[in-house]
Amino acid sequence: MNWGKGLALAMVAFAGMMAWFAIKASRHPSPLVTEDYYGAELRFQGRIDEAARAKALSAPIQFNLTRGSVHLDLPAEMQGRLVTGTLTLLRPNDPRADRTIQLPGTSTGQVDVVGMDLLPGRYNASLEWQAGNVTYFTEEKVYVP
Repeated sequence: MNWGKGLALAMVAFAGMMAWFAIKASRHPSPLVTEDYYGAELRFQGRIDEAARAKALSAPIQFNLTRGSVHLDLPAEMQGRLVTGTLTLLRPNDPRADRTIQLPGTSTGQVDVVGMDLLPGRYNASLEWQAGNVTYFTEEKVYVP
């Protein structure tokens, strides 16, 4: 067999292998993460807008967590406005330690939640809050000593 036939045979084998992969891939189900992906995209854009509004404030939210309490210092713009929201604390290495806290309505610019039972370590904190008709969102990595 000469090199021309070998090259032709290699190209035919390669094309056959590629066709086989294409057929296998087309028969493999590829489920969507969510059926309503367009609606999920719009909700995610809303979350991006909320984060941009939070970033535009004069100062970021200050998180102070201890084993027994959560203290949040809100930016100066939030003082005198009724603020409500939800704080979600996700512990990366132990999902049983995850917490979701409904924030009591406050207009002092500070939020205190006592009676917590947080394990020491790192948490991913997500805070979604409303002041008036405006919604804000921020995420931060926080540590409980």
